[in-house]
Amino acid sequence: MVILINNFRNLLNWKSTLIYIFVISIVPTIIGFVLKSEIYDGSMSISSQTDFTIGIYYILVFMWVLGIPFLIVASAKGIGLIANEMSEGTLGLLVSMKISRYQILIYKWIALYIVMLLLGTLGIFTNITIITTISNMDNNIKTLLIESIPNLIKYLILIGFIFSSLSILLSLLIKSKVVAIISITFYIVIIFLIIPLFKTLLLSYYEQYYLYYIDLNYHFSLIYYYFIDANNNTFSPAIQSVVGNFIGVFDLNKGVDKDLSVITGITLMKAAPVYSYLAATNLIIYWMLFGIIGLIVSIRILTKRDIT
Repeated sequence: MVILINNFRNLLNWKSTLIYIFVISIVPTIIGFVLKSEIYDGSMSISSQTDFTIGIYYILVFMWVLGIPFLIVASAKGIGLIANEMSEGTLGLLVSMKISRYQILIYKWIALYIVMLLLGTLGIFTNITIITTISNMDNNIKTLLIESIPNLIKYLILIGFIFSSLSILLSLLIKSKVVAIISITFYIVIIFLIIPLFKTLLLSYYEQYYLYYIDLNYHFSLIYYYFIDANNNTFSPAIQSVVGNFIGVFDLNKGVDKDLSVITGITLMKAAPVYSYLAATNLIIYWMLFGIIGLIVSIRILTKRDIT
């Protein structure tokens, strides 16, 4: 238990936490001012304001608040848990105190997981507070955003479990802490930024080469959508068009009502179907097993490793 408490304190020191909150607040602040000047300037109907706000909000949470900076910072903390102990020689001291290696790793992982949940939850509340305060949005829209918080935390619980386990495993597989952090940063950026930008170029090959099995952006997008749409509040076509480029679960090509568009001469949107290559529940089970196996392998590696 002492190991858990000490690691928790080290991971959640107030200086790094304040810096993290400052960084995570930059984009929501910009979005808040954009919403205020461009969306809530009186030229849009309430329904259009709602669609754009919800769409932008869910992109922001997926890619930023619980996305790239959150996962990079949290994973770097996890990678340092074992690497720092080994480089400083304190891991050997812990082992000599007759504390089982299993306990050492599990306590460290629990501390990391709790810190990830706290940072993620803090990010969610900071994000929504900044946006609603700066933009001065309609109360009905604000209520919709607030109601999304429990579902976002459910997604956080899962993704925190996956990446905390992965970062611990990487810290044991890759000897260099710097190389391990660069590696996981590379993959996080690929998943949440690069793939969405170039995904339209790959869609024609999706079924032919079964790319959906390795498209981790699709995996996490589908899981994310599963949680945020848990109350069966079907996204409007306008929301789908906003989030579709970054949360890649909607077949937007089927979101255009071609018959009415031909008749009216105007591009009219209809609800786009969700890509059904994989099932969200199966992905959740798969990634949960991935996290569990990662922890088991980490324990095995630490148990067998020669520590002096």
